[in-house]
Amino acid sequence: MKTVINDRLIKNENLFRACVCVPSAILFILLSINSVATSGIIIFQIIFTLMAAYFSLSALSYAAYYTNERYEGKTVSLIANKNLSKVIKFLPIAFLFTFIAHHSITTSAHIIFQTILVIMAFSLVLSTIGYAAFYTNDCYGDSAKD
Repeated sequence: MKTVINDRLIKNENLFRACVCVPSAILFILLSINSVATSGIIIFQIIFTLMAAYFSLSALSYAAYYTNERYEGKTVSLIANKNLSKVIKFLPIAFLFTFIAHHSITTSAHIIFQTILVIMAFSLVLSTIGYAAFYTNDCYGDSAKD
């Protein structure tokens, strides 16, 4: 038998399956919400809800399998640098919490919610900037040694 050369971008099967299931889950969640909100046909409401639950749970399970493999050392990380990986993880969450904090202040939400959201946004933005700085130090540290 010949050895198969794998040229895929995502080499881990569980990570690949999780990345395939997430868009399907989002699609069926949106279809389910739309069908229930507009009083659609009851059979479609049931089908869309079941499909949304199936793909959501599948994506979560494959992500959990990938996480277990990562911590056991059976797979290689998609992004080798841990600081860059954390920047990529925290950046969208920081944008989201910044937008939500700004929205809560402009709509005069309760002061407790405003405080919690502003603190969360502030800490996420600062941690993202910190990890970006650590990644920059890693890059320039490696190139300075050459």
